Amino acid sequence: MAALTSARYGIMFLLILRSQAAGETLKRNADQEVRAKPGGDVPLQCNSSTHAAITKLEWSRPELEEDYVFFFRDNRLSESYQDPRYRGRVELKDPEMKNGDASVLLKNVNTDDSGTYECWVITSQTRRRRAADEKPVSSVHLIVSEDPEHPGGPGGYVWLGVVLVCLIVVGGAVVAGLVVKTKRAQLNRPLERVLMLN
Repeated sequence: MAALTSARYGIMFLLILRSQAAGETLKRNADQEVRAKPGGDVPLQCNSSTHAAITKLEWSRPELEEDYVFFFRDNRLSESYQDPRYRGRVELKDPEMKNGDASVLLKNVNTDDSGTYECWVITSQTRRRRAADEKPVSSVHLIVSEDPEHPGGPGGYVWLGVVLVCLIVVGGAVVAGLVVKTKRAQLNRPLERVLMLN
């Protein structure tokens, strides 16, 4: 019974570990995940829920302190607020932003572009500043890798190693539990014989 309990805990541990690894992929509960190879152009999708004119559009990365990936206000791109790494590399997918389309195209991506991008939209109807507890309209987790299907590359095998070690530990616990149970049973047999003889 102890061996089965150990096995159950081991399986639960592996499931928790696996879910934690999956959670690393989609940071900050991103709405979308996009994978790309270096040098490609990547659309970052964002659609405002209203068809009102967009007066301010911010694409940001939480890692960037004050600068933006893309900052659009008063019908023009404002590069003075844009992080230098993104200047000349980001443009509106639809310059007219019809039907609330606030998507942008990130050009010539590289591995440093991997991360979460958040889209913030203010329209002529809202005309207010972003509140501290407000959520972005959209967020995209971008993974740029030579092999986008396995972004961890050789490092991706680390998780496989962790899982194998966990399986060995769980297997060892099960075997140890069975050995202890068998030894107890063997020790109790002579005592039962003595009691039966009396």
